[in-house]
Amino acid sequence: MSLILKGRVASGAKEGAYFISKYRSKLVNAVGFEPFPGTLNVEASLPPKYPMKSNFIHAWKDGAKEYGAVWCYPAVLLNHKCAVIVPEHSHHSSKIIEIISPYPLRTKFGLKDGDYVTIEVEEVEK
Repeated sequence: MSLILKGRVASGAKEGAYFISKYRSKLVNAVGFEPFPGTLNVEASLPPKYPMKSNFIHAWKDGAKEYGAVWCYPAVLLNHKCAVIVPEHSHHSSKIIEIISPYPLRTKFGLKDGDYVTIEVEEVEK
């Protein structure tokens, strides 16, 4: 079962690189690729309703710092493999779709704020 999400590219809080670096090894295991240190944010008109089955990163601690759980869905954007990540804790609106990939998506595809994109999200086979 797949879910088609549509929205417009939006600027983020510029925190993606930090969180990707903290979750890097866990993300590699969950999504099957080395993620570029950053996310592409896409704003949907309504909060997405993601499939139930996902790859899941459990919450964890690094010393006194706690990191929340993350749901990871395989996805395709502009005919390229990527993943949609849904963090347990986020500063974003629930309408923001966070996408990771092995490369900087804005640069690779010349995307800018306001560009309209479609993302195909897959349910994980378990």
